[in-house]
Amino acid sequence: MPGAIGGTDLFKVILDIDKNQYGIPKNLGSEINTEGMEMFPFISEDNTLYFSSNGRFGFGLLDIYKTGLNNKEENKVYNLGESINSNMDDFAFTLKDENSGYFSSNRTTGKGDDDVYSFGSTSPCLQSVVGVVTDSLSNSILPEATVKLIDASGKVLKEVLSDVGGNYTFAKVACDSEYTIIGSKLDYVSDQETVVTNSERGKVNQADLVLKALIVGNEIVINPIFFDFDKYIVRDDAEYELEKIVTVMNNHSDMIIKIESHTDSRGSKSYNRSLSDKRAKFTQYYLYTRGIAKARIESAIGYGEDQLLNNCDDANTNNCTEEEHQRNRRSKFIIVSGGTNVKAVDPSVAPLHKVDKKPGKN
Repeated sequence: MPGAIGGTDLFKVILDIDKNQYGIPKNLGSEINTEGMEMFPFISEDNTLYFSSNGRFGFGLLDIYKTGLNNKEENKVYNLGESINSNMDDFAFTLKDENSGYFSSNRTTGKGDDDVYSFGSTSPCLQSVVGVVTDSLSNSILPEATVKLIDASGKVLKEVLSDVGGNYTFAKVACDSEYTIIGSKLDYVSDQETVVTNSERGKVNQADLVLKALIVGNEIVINPIFFDFDKYIVRDDAEYELEKIVTVMNNHSDMIIKIESHTDSRGSKSYNRSLSDKRAKFTQYYLYTRGIAKARIESAIGYGEDQLLNNCDDANTNNCTEEEHQRNRRSKFIIVSGGTNVKAVDPSVAPLHKVDKKPGKN
């Protein structure tokens, strides 16, 4: 009709129900109509206009588009995408509800010329991740451990507590994705596992977590602290371990400890005692720099080779393996008192803290 822009245009018209009359048709304009053909209008309950057009750059001949009629998106036209549209004619789009409906197409996969197709929302592919949190030393279960589900970007998606049986569950995780599972608990070293889901719906992924206790008996137990040969300066890898001592003492503000440092039997007794004492006191100094009050470290003493754990003394030193000597080179953090005043402090290890290498008097 007069006023059309292309071959077939979409118009709107006011319907006066009381008078059973139509108003004057009005072209929807060049934002919707093109020099091609716009046909098969359908308006959904949310006042979205769906129509087909071959006058826009799409996937094929007639493609199905949508545009809002009474919101900020008015007159912005969107292609419904390749899942609905093909390289042939796709038209007569209607909705059954907000998630399903019908349309027609003459795509080559049909049974005739123009076929009717249905569509609907499909449930996403989901799996689950389950596991048990245990203590590495005793193999006992650990209830009330915090378990986090983290996606590939580092975002924490969910956080749960292990139950009385040490079990945790993340019931709905996406297929074909990678996740990190991190378990933590007060006074334990955290553990983590990587879970990569596949495309199998409903698959259960097992990711058990094993946490290492930092308090065993009357000691704070960490991995061995290493010093460079013949030196007493705390190395970076030792700082990482000492941060665990800091965390435990921050968790228990009433805890008082004493530090012992030991060497193997190689070297003179007096030299070993002096070297180990310097190491103990520099370790003490490091804890001071991390905010531990001086009154909370009762003593820091080096015993040299006076308290060997095996028979690798001077007489047998050449008969012992390096692993046997290493057993004697150790630092101990003995709990003298306290340990019950628990704070809600994140048990994760803090970043390395650079220490002044000249501690002065202790």
